[in-house]
Amino acid sequence: MRHLLFAAAFSFAACSGSAQYQGPESVEYDAANDRYLVSNTQSSSIKARSQSGTVTDFASGFGGAPYGLEIMGDVLYACVGGGIRGFELATGQQVYTRSLGGTFNNGITTDGQFLYVTDFSAQHIYKVDPVADTHSTLVTATAGTPNGIVWDPVGERLITVFWGSNAPIKAFDRNTGAATTLVANTGLGNIDGVTIDCFGNVLVASWSPARITSYVPSFDQPGVNLGITGLSNPADIDFDEVNKRICIPNSGNNTVTLVDVACSAGMHDVAHKQVRVFPNPATNNVRVEGAAPNERYELIDMQGRVVASGVLGEDGLLDIGSVLAGNYMLHLPEQGLRAQVVKQ
Repeated sequence: MRHLLFAAAFSFAACSGSAQYQGPESVEYDAANDRYLVSNTQSSSIKARSQSGTVTDFASGFGGAPYGLEIMGDVLYACVGGGIRGFELATGQQVYTRSLGGTFNNGITTDGQFLYVTDFSAQHIYKVDPVADTHSTLVTATAGTPNGIVWDPVGERLITVFWGSNAPIKAFDRNTGAATTLVANTGLGNIDGVTIDCFGNVLVASWSPARITSYVPSFDQPGVNLGITGLSNPADIDFDEVNKRICIPNSGNNTVTLVDVACSAGMHDVAHKQVRVFPNPATNNVRVEGAAPNERYELIDMQGRVVASGVLGEDGLLDIGSVLAGNYMLHLPEQGLRAQVVKQ
């Protein structure tokens, strides 16, 4: 099973000392600058951590405690109070602000066009168009206290985790707000963050117990404790697709834990089926092993946008020469399989 393989296939990459953070709440990997951005609720600031471990100021003095972070384009968006702020990645200068009329905005994600924000206290999910500078309330009653949220581009759903005892995991439709319960009772208390790893598994961070739990995308198997140690109130987590790391802010002891994951390039396992892409990374053509002849495919970027689609050839060849360099998810909807593809 993928979970059993994965649980033994990671190692600690780094753990930043407590003197550098003050109430770390959210970590967001910045691929453009190969660094980690960390919101600090106690100092009302956002820090930047380099790959060498150096921590510097990214943004501060904006009059509120930042919680969830999400990059969309060249702007880092942060939940602050009842609204959101946007900061230019290149300079850290505030370039956007919008009040959502919220009570306590906490989690944030994007599908590449819109931002989706959870309101912890009002139990809402807001849908924000930062280009048009508009917003609406997508979900008026989440039936629970929503916390972390992540866009799942393959499942086309907003996966949302909840606070409280025996916390559930739900999915919401990004257009209608319709809810689907994925796990009614996780047995976990106070789930804070959620992200998706290189295998497509859904990772959630809970306070009680303090751990990272992995679920397969279908949620038809029990969650698996990844056994990561040293966690203390792990909050809004992220997955670094470039360096293959789980990024965990520990709000309880003012540290950030980075955990390396042994991602087998191009491999994914769903219900014991496998698909392999090789060579990977590649510049032009790749071969998709495990696909059926003339099988439909979608190539999805890391912001959830379908950048290419069509039908694979009889030999499983896929031409990726026309897409920009970067990390993509290959989705085979007929089999429900996906694999990572890296374009050089």
